[in-house]
Amino acid sequence: MNENLCMGCMENKGDLTVCPYCGYSENGPRIQSCLPPRSLIGGRYLAGKVLSYNGEGVTYIGYDTVSDRKVSIREFFPDALVTRAEDGRTVEVRPNCQIQFKTYLSDFLEVNEKIARLRSISCLAQILDIAEDNGTVYAVSEYPLGETLEKHLERRGMMMTWGETYELMMPVIRTMQLIHEDGIIHRGISPQTVYITPSGKAKLSGFCISAVRAARTELAAELFPGFSAPEQYSSTAPHGTWTDIYGICAVLYLCVTGLNPPEALIRSPETELVRPRERNETVPTRVSQAIMQGLAIRPEDRIHTIPELVNRLNTVKTGTPSDAPTVAIPPVTGEINHEAPRRPAENRRPVQGERREPVRQQRPQQNHNSSQQRPPQQRVQQQRPQQRPQNHSEQNRSNGRQVPVQQVQQGRGRTEEKKGGRNIVLTTMMITLPILLVILIFTFWFLFGGRSNQESYKDNIVTSDSDGVSSSESSGFGNYTPPSSSTSSAPSSSSESEPQSSSEESSSEPSSEPSSEAGWTMVQLVGRQIEDVLADGEITGHITVQPEYIYSESNAEGVIIWQDTSVGTSVEDGTTVQVRVSRGSQYVTLPDWDKKTQDEYTAELDALSIPYKVEIRESTNSPSGYVIGTDHLEGSKYDLESGTVVTVYVCENNQSY
Repeated sequence: MNENLCMGCMENKGDLTVCPYCGYSENGPRIQSCLPPRSLIGGRYLAGKVLSYNGEGVTYIGYDTVSDRKVSIREFFPDALVTRAEDGRTVEVRPNCQIQFKTYLSDFLEVNEKIARLRSISCLAQILDIAEDNGTVYAVSEYPLGETLEKHLERRGMMMTWGETYELMMPVIRTMQLIHEDGIIHRGISPQTVYITPSGKAKLSGFCISAVRAARTELAAELFPGFSAPEQYSSTAPHGTWTDIYGICAVLYLCVTGLNPPEALIRSPETELVRPRERNETVPTRVSQAIMQGLAIRPEDRIHTIPELVNRLNTVKTGTPSDAPTVAIPPVTGEINHEAPRRPAENRRPVQGERREPVRQQRPQQNHNSSQQRPPQQRVQQQRPQQRPQNHSEQNRSNGRQVPVQQVQQGRGRTEEKKGGRNIVLTTMMITLPILLVILIFTFWFLFGGRSNQESYKDNIVTSDSDGVSSSESSGFGNYTPPSSSTSSAPSSSSESEPQSSSEESSSEPSSEPSSEAGWTMVQLVGRQIEDVLADGEITGHITVQPEYIYSESNAEGVIIWQDTSVGTSVEDGTTVQVRVSRGSQYVTLPDWDKKTQDEYTAELDALSIPYKVEIRESTNSPSGYVIGTDHLEGSKYDLESGTVVTVYVCENNQSY
C-alpha cells in the first residue's frame, strides 16, 4: 500500500503517476535541501511533500505506518546553521556552528516536549511523537484537518459578531494561560497559525523556538505583519506574556472588524486604529477598549497576562454572548426643564416644614383664572375666612404693600417648623429615656448584685466545714451557686428561705439537662491515611467516617485532605463525619512501551487506570506479540478525567525474527 500512496495528500492513488485527488506528481520538481519523498523517519513515518518551512525547520505531510493515518512531520533544520549531506537525508552542521545548533536543538526539544505533555487539551495541535534520526530531531503531530482562520474569514466574506468571536477564540485564549504557566511564549499567534476544524472549533499550532520569532538573530525570522508585537522587531526589547497578548488581540481585531492591524513597524502613537466598536456594533464598549489596550505599542501600556485579558473580555458577558448591538444613550444637552415632570404647584401638597415662596414671585399668566393664581391664599381663606374677604382684589398684591396673607403664611411656616422641632425632641426623649432607664438598672445590678454574688461565692469557699457542707448566703437577686468542675449541674433556683440540705441534695442528683461535655471529642483526621483511620477502633467506635475521593496534585493517594467537623468539637456517638480523600494526581505519565509484550504493557496501563484498546499491525521489525507503538507519546501526561482511549499497536510478524 505504501507504494501506492500519494506523497502529496497521502491518499491511495493506485498505479497512477499523477494523483487524481491533489494532482501531485513525484516526478515533478522538489526543494533539494529538503528530504526526498518517501523518506522513512524513525522506521515508522513516511515523509511526503513540503507543507511549509522557516528559519527553524521544514514541515512535511507524513504518514504513520503503524496507526495508518496522516500526520505532520516537523524537521529541525535551521538552514543558516546546517546543510544536507550527499545522501539527501543526513543533516550536517556548518563549520563553527556547533554551539548554536546544539543550543537551538535543545530549545526545539523543550518546546515540543512541553506541548506533547499537554496532549489532553483539545485546542492545541497534538504532538504525537518525537523521533531522532538523520542527525536531527523530528516532531510528529496530528495532521491539521480544516482550514486556517485566514481562509475561513476569506470564505465567509464578512466580519464576525462578538458573540461568534468569543465562542471561537475564548478556548484558545484560556489554553494560552496553561502554556504560559509552562514557561512557553508562542510569539506567532496569527490567522495563519490558528485553524478551524470541520466541527467549527479553533486549534492553535505553529510553535517555534524564540530565535525564529524575533528579528536580528542568527536564524531567519518568521514574523506575521500586523500580528507580531513591536518588541519582536527589536533585538533588545524583552518578550513575555504581553507579546502573545498583542497577537491574540490582533486576531480578535481582525475577526470583529475584517481589517488586518497595521504592521507594528509603521504604527505610531499619533495614528490610532479604528476602534472595533466603531466598525462593529455587536462589540461591547469595554471589550473594544480591552482589544485596543492589548494592541498598545508600548508593552508597559498593554494588558500583561491572560487572566487579566479574560477578565476584561468577560466584564460585560453573562451567559451566552449577545449579538445584539449595544445602544448608546445620548447625553442630555441644553437646559433641563424641571417643571415638566413635576405636579403643578397648586395641586402639590406642601411638605411639613417646607417654605413656600410668595405667590407674587410666580407671575400669573393671562389665561389662568384667579383660583389657579393664588392657591396659598385660598388655603388661608378656608382656615381663617374672617381675616380676609374672598373678593379681595389682585391689585393689593402688586402695589408694593405688605400683604397680611403673606405674613400669616410665613408665620405659619415658622410655627410649623417650631412644632416639627418640638415633635422631634419629644420623640427622641420618649425613645432614649427607656433605654437610659434599662442601662441604669443593669449598671446597678452589676455594681451591687454581682458584688454580693461574688462575696457569697467566696464565703461558701472560706466557711466550708470539715463535713464538706457549705453555707450559702443570699443576695438581693437570689442565691448563686458557682459551677463545679467535677459535676455539671444546673444553677440552683431555690430561694434564700430553703434549707441548705435541699441545695445539697439537688446538687448531688443527676441533672436532666444535657451536659456540655457529653459525647466524644472530634480528633484530627486531616493528614492521616484513610485506611489507618478506618482501622482505628477508637475513632470508628464513636463516629462513622464517610469518605469522598477527589483528585489532588499536592497530596498523595489515600491521604485525608478535609473533614467537615472541626477538631475539639463534641459529637454524639454514631455521628457521620464527611471527609475528602486524595486520589492522587489527575495526570499520570504514559509508560514506555519499548521491548515490552502486550501483556506487560497493558498491565502497566491497568495499574494507572488508563483505558486502552489493542490493534494488530503487521511488521517485521519486532517479534509477534510485542508492542510497536501507541497513538500517544510515551512520557506524556495523560488526563484521567478525559476518558481518552489509548490505542496500543501490537506486532504480528509472519516471518522469522
